[in-house]
Amino acid sequence: MSDGSGRVQTMRFYSYEGQCPGGTAISGTIEAESQDDAMAHLDAMGVQVVQLSQVKPPRPESAVGYDDFIFFNEQLASLADARVALDKGLREIARDIRGGRLRRVINRIADKLEHGVPLDQAVAAHESSLPVLYSRVIRAGIRSGQLSAALLNLSQHLRFIAQARRIVFEALSYPMTVLFIALALFSLIMQWVIPQFEEVILDFNAPVPRFSRYVFSFARAYPWLLMGVGITAVAVVGLWGALQATARGRRVRERLVLAVPVVGRLVRVSLIARFFRSVSLSVAGGIPLPETLRMASQATGSPGLIRDADRVAEGIERGESAARAGESARLLPPMFGYVVDTAAARSILPQATAELAKAYEMRAAHYQSLLRTWLVPLAVIFVGVSVGLCVVAMFWPLARLIQGVSI
Repeated sequence: MSDGSGRVQTMRFYSYEGQCPGGTAISGTIEAESQDDAMAHLDAMGVQVVQLSQVKPPRPESAVGYDDFIFFNEQLASLADARVALDKGLREIARDIRGGRLRRVINRIADKLEHGVPLDQAVAAHESSLPVLYSRVIRAGIRSGQLSAALLNLSQHLRFIAQARRIVFEALSYPMTVLFIALALFSLIMQWVIPQFEEVILDFNAPVPRFSRYVFSFARAYPWLLMGVGITAVAVVGLWGALQATARGRRVRERLVLAVPVVGRLVRVSLIARFFRSVSLSVAGGIPLPETLRMASQATGSPGLIRDADRVAEGIERGESAARAGESARLLPPMFGYVVDTAAARSILPQATAELAKAYEMRAAHYQSLLRTWLVPLAVIFVGVSVGLCVVAMFWPLARLIQGVSI
């Protein structure tokens, strides 16, 4: 999130102790931009803060699986809709959860509910262990009286995230497998086949065409080239991971990914679709539009979208229209501001942003199909051309030798 001067702020974690309105003690960890922002969130939850201090980001034991979390979220929506006791219901849900980390979090939330802590505050106490939007979505759902609908909308959003990741994995896994096999075959030819052909040709003192000499020289240097490529790959992977450690590095990573043909477009439209889904979900839960934009952009994890959404949110807070505030956006589409202004005036913003999300999901599916359509043939062509050149280089001298002997 921007601090108003164009710099991107990082989220921090704060440990707190306090009391609920009923006098029940509560403690936990909350994620916020600053200590004042953390105090404001806790005050909005009705928590009287006794102690608040910044702590290091927690290191999770393991990632919360999407399948388990979606199951838990939909069961919680059913409990909220049936208006049954949430503490006992949560413990029953926890028994069906496979992931140990999520099961422990659910039981701790149930413990707080048994001690009289409201649901939104009990979830916020474990905010760092759950998806970014979760505690705020629950708070907005309770505030709007539509908790069940808000949770079910969140499940739809999480399913789309999982689907987008699966699309990218499926699109890249087969071509990468083909390229790996091709590299192994090419290495076998370079290391074993071509050297033996070269010895045979030299034994016969046959004239060697220039192209064949180039290929033979390349085969001799191939082990060193392969080692150099391996070292470079390790260095690139290390640098790629190091870029994740800073805000500027994450922006560089995103720009590099978005610059890749087809893949960049797929990532961009997927991020925008996730952003629109989050906006639709949060607005439907009664969250103000500027806060909605910031929350939705943070849910995507995209530095570019976080910057764009923050600029639009700041413009709206200054009284500008969303279309005017979004003129400087880089990742958000130009039509976004116009749709927001028009839909907000007609009180149909959740439906409009949901339709936008659906349109971008269809575009993501289109680019995914392009990725599958082009990557596999390109990989096959690369393999065929590489092996074909090696075969030509090996048999060209033999053909000339046979032609000379026949004459």
